[in-house]
Amino acid sequence: MDRNIYKLGRPKLFTDIMPKQDVEEYLEAILDIVTEKEVAKTTDIAQVLGVSPSSVTEVIQRLNKNDLIFYESYKGAKLTEKGLKIANKIKRKHRLVEIFLSDYLRINPDNVHAEACRMEHCVSDEVTDALCKMMGGPSKCPCGKDIPKCDPDKDCDICKRR
Repeated sequence: MDRNIYKLGRPKLFTDIMPKQDVEEYLEAILDIVTEKEVAKTTDIAQVLGVSPSSVTEVIQRLNKNDLIFYESYKGAKLTEKGLKIANKIKRKHRLVEIFLSDYLRINPDNVHAEACRMEHCVSDEVTDALCKMMGGPSKCPCGKDIPKCDPDKDCDICKRR
């Protein structure tokens, strides 16, 4: 009898077990830190996310195993191409949602960031692209930060005309 008959597919990766929202928050935090400091140290990530450094170390090691970041002990983390793509996608969603909440729904400016943080994880790519088109392809969020493009190789004017 073949002992492999009960295999139910590939083993689950950490990112399959860790909630998608948590993975995105870590990648987004690393993107922000790396943009400012070139490398994201465990203590910086812990401070940004409001968690303990030991929790960060555990997650960082697993994100590294899943090729979402490059991590060197005592030096810090940087995003891989795969991690950067996910981080930019979530950052784009966040900033477009901020504009929508601020300019279209007139949400209190003090609440816009927190609301966008909650919503960014459940907005589909289709909705994100529709928001971007509806708002005329904005390049900056309400606080003046750049909004990543849906495709770095694409001309945004093409999307606006669709």
